[in-house]
Amino acid sequence: MQTSPLLTQLMEALRCLPGVGPKSAQRMAFTLLQRDRSGGMRR
Repeated sequence: MQTSPLLTQLMEALRCLPGVGPKSAQRMAFTLLQRDRSGGMRR
């Protein structure tokens, strides 16, 4: 699956948290974007 650079950046930032791996970071990023769609539309 191809992701936008901003989504990739968000996932990398979330991975810095203790105990958060790549899959958890991806799930967290998608959840955050679902809750705040307008924030996900920024370029």
